[in-house]
Amino acid sequence: METIEKNTCQKIGYFQKPHGIRGALSLIFEPQYDLSLEEEPTLFLELDGLLVPYFLADEGLRFRSAESAIVQLDWVENEEQARKLSGVSVFLKEEDLIHSEEEFSLHRLISFKLSDPQIGEIGTIERVEDFGGNLLFQVQYQGKEVLIPFNEELLVKLDENERTIVIQCPDGILDLD
Repeated sequence: METIEKNTCQKIGYFQKPHGIRGALSLIFEPQYDLSLEEEPTLFLELDGLLVPYFLADEGLRFRSAESAIVQLDWVENEEQARKLSGVSVFLKEEDLIHSEEEFSLHRLISFKLSDPQIGEIGTIERVEDFGGNLLFQVQYQGKEVLIPFNEELLVKLDENERTIVIQCPDGILDLD
């Protein structure tokens, strides 16, 4: 079994728990590593103090939010095998990390104030969910959790300094009746 030196890697998160019965795991990770996760098929898991490579299965990464994903690893095929990896730290090689300072990452919108030109302030973005490329902002509006769809065509204004975003909400999306 191949291992790798820990000082050549960066911890990006950990496996929280199994997801389903087919060996998938819930990965909690630091949001700045989302692009690196998308591009890198090899994860290094800390087992007994050593970093051991595990490979993502085909279509084995599905983002749930800006800091969580469902991961399917090769050779992890059932809930029992996945359970043994719960709580295990996950690393990527430093050389494989993508540092994207120029590209704006949507996870940075968490805690921005969300507004609509007609409605006014809606609330603070608590999460950014990605459902197969369909982006949703989770906010509390009038005491209820709502999911607001987002795409660039809806964007009216984004002010990083003021931490505000104005989007044209689809008609009826905030009707809570």
